[in-house]
Amino acid sequence: MRSRRPFLPRAPLLFLAFSLALATTAASPQEQRRVQVSDELTAVLVGGEIVVEAKPFEGETPAEFAKRVTRNESMARAIQEQPEPALGAPVVLPFGALTPGAQLAAIRALFPGDVRSSAGWIHQAIEDESIATVASWFTGRPDTAAELAKANGLRGAVVRKGTAFRIPTEFLSVPFRDAEAIPELEPVSLAFGEDAKGKFALYRIRKGEALYSAVVVRFTGRLFAEDVIQLALEIAERSGIEDVHAIPVGYPVKIPLAALSAEFLPKEDPRARALAHEKAEASQFGAPVPASGLAGVRVVLDAGHGGRDAGTIHRGVWESTYVYDVACRLRKVLAERTRAEVIMTTKEPSGWDTPERDRLPDSKRRMLLTTPPTLLVDPVTGVNLRWYLANSVLRRPGADKKLVPPERTVFISLHADSLHPSVRGAMAYVPGERFLRDRYGKKGREYAVYREWREEPVVSFLKRDRVAAEGVSTRLAERILGAIRDNGLPVHPFSPVRTHVIRGGREWVPAVLRYNRIPNRVLLEISNLGNDADRELTLSRGFRQKMAESIAAGLLDFFGAGSGKLPPAARLVPAVVTASPKTPQEPIGPMREPVGPWPERAGPRPAPRRTKKAR
Repeated sequence: MRSRRPFLPRAPLLFLAFSLALATTAASPQEQRRVQVSDELTAVLVGGEIVVEAKPFEGETPAEFAKRVTRNESMARAIQEQPEPALGAPVVLPFGALTPGAQLAAIRALFPGDVRSSAGWIHQAIEDESIATVASWFTGRPDTAAELAKANGLRGAVVRKGTAFRIPTEFLSVPFRDAEAIPELEPVSLAFGEDAKGKFALYRIRKGEALYSAVVVRFTGRLFAEDVIQLALEIAERSGIEDVHAIPVGYPVKIPLAALSAEFLPKEDPRARALAHEKAEASQFGAPVPASGLAGVRVVLDAGHGGRDAGTIHRGVWESTYVYDVACRLRKVLAERTRAEVIMTTKEPSGWDTPERDRLPDSKRRMLLTTPPTLLVDPVTGVNLRWYLANSVLRRPGADKKLVPPERTVFISLHADSLHPSVRGAMAYVPGERFLRDRYGKKGREYAVYREWREEPVVSFLKRDRVAAEGVSTRLAERILGAIRDNGLPVHPFSPVRTHVIRGGREWVPAVLRYNRIPNRVLLEISNLGNDADRELTLSRGFRQKMAESIAAGLLDFFGAGSGKLPPAARLVPAVVTASPKTPQEPIGPMREPVGPWPERAGPRPAPRRTKKAR
């Protein structure tokens, strides 16, 4: 293997700056705090200053590396002038020279107790810290120290160790201002202990709380009815609870530590540290290049299930029917009020119309728009062909005959979940890097007949691709859910953005995200059909329209082209206008199908049946 040279800036002044930074980080271990986020990133706090030691990911070019870690043009040029990436010695950068994403990653790594609330950023001091230094980290301006001290009722110049210090939103610099704020819930108070059955977390029931929602769903991440009920019964038995529906206020409930979500574990727990590192690493890839009015952005809309696969069915309500309606409404909103190009993955014989009806007729004849198109029959084959189709879209030119950059491409798969009846509201899944592999592929005659499979039967991903996908997809999901919440629609209150599914003792990323090459990808559950209130909302066309508008507003916010607000329909003029093969006179904006017209014969009309979601 050929040896690689370390990064050494060619400009003398830059070399001096880098040398001073390296000398600073060489201080004794007693004087510094080092947190290794990953093999490629280490954050260091020494003498009240933060520096980052960064190395390129495998396969990352000097230009990509420079773009990820620094906004200092001179340092970026010095990195890019190197003939090849350095895998040995890291580049050391001061906090002020970091990109916003790298700044957020460093802060999250060094201060895992910090949170973004609706009132600002809550910083937990881990040692006595100068207010001016804290101000420079979070606002970029040390001269705001006096105002921050006043906002926190402090007279001195120091934030004492263990103090929660609030930086109001109006003072925050970009990465901290744009971080998703947690809902304003009462602080969680857990104690930890051990009994004959092992370690546990102790929670005392509050007034109006139930074991299912307030304990199992909230603290363990379980959502599916069978999992919630089973764990609730185990917790009840261990805690000596005779009636799960009549637990006295203040009663101590023992939650097995092994079942506790990592976010609630003690900070020193290995799972808690791994989660903090994962979030910090992914933070580097949070912000896409702005796109005014979504110009140059391609949105792939995937309405989950369809055809013989109805998805979940509750009280006669088919998941496939109502998420398709939301997808069609979102398609129309994007056409009329943004400049985005939209590609639909599926189509009903009736087209993409949005009937003004609450209750909709169910259909078993939806086609997946592969080449050739196929009637959706088998849910497993169908979900795999969806990600093959999504990957093929990346290789196709846009409406202007040019390739659309992957970072300007979005994939949204719409679903309506089937969870425990206590669970309400929208939530989203994103591709968690630790649940992904570097190589995937499917075999069999059921795939070989499609062009999308033949183009690339096996897909592979570098670690950088996986980490970046988690970071940007998390930000996309946060923006969409934020817009949904702002529009008055219910959002799941406990960790609504999740990196994986937990069900039946297994953890995995949904297949439509797991094998997908589109970096900005989200599976959005618009509601829980297992909840009576959510199901009734889903049957309302007003809810479905508002949901579509909220998703569009979230996309605008994600690309820096809005603040959760959609412009009026007449304000933006579509960049391209094409016609649907079925309705030539329909003004549908910059939209097109990846294949030709609807086939004349779509096969026999199959009977509906309940199906489980493909993994």
